[in-house]
Amino acid sequence: MNNHIKSMLKTLSLGLIVSLALLSCKEEASIQNYFVTHQDKPEFLTLDLSPNMINISDVNLNEEQKEVYKSFKKVNILAYKVKEGKERIFTDELEKAKAIFKNEKYNELMEFSSNGMKFRVNTVGNNDTVDEFLVLASSSDLGFAILRVLGEDMEPERLYQLISAMQNADVDGNQFQKIIDYFK
Repeated sequence: MNNHIKSMLKTLSLGLIVSLALLSCKEEASIQNYFVTHQDKPEFLTLDLSPNMINISDVNLNEEQKEVYKSFKKVNILAYKVKEGKERIFTDELEKAKAIFKNEKYNELMEFSSNGMKFRVNTVGNNDTVDEFLVLASSSDLGFAILRVLGEDMEPERLYQLISAMQNADVDGNQFQKIIDYFK
């Protein structure tokens, strides 16, 4: 081969390697990536809750509800509070979160409004079992929060029954108090 062809092949190979490296570094818009890039920012509140923070010993759960409880692994919460003079940042961050929720890998379960709050619930998994529930709650007065419920083969109907049964459970209020205080 002549030097011109060798040089051209070398350049093409280098270009291919650089392109592949750039593509592999490209982060797909996901809730997980959003959490990771925002968790250390001082304007965001981040909480991680585990099932250990809920004492179910006083709750009468049947075997099916106990099984559902065991499928639940943790909840991640990321919140952003609207601050005076920072409304534009709030709007930009909320739009980023909404765009992620529209990602085709997240299945929309429902969308509704209540008392000035808008909610969007998405899932990751198939129709029968879910490995992740995602909730985006927002209010133009308060801010927004993303809840990420991680588990293994959670069933939406059974999870709802468990939540209903656990209304009287002893929950570590300190974690939830942080969220309430943050939005005051």
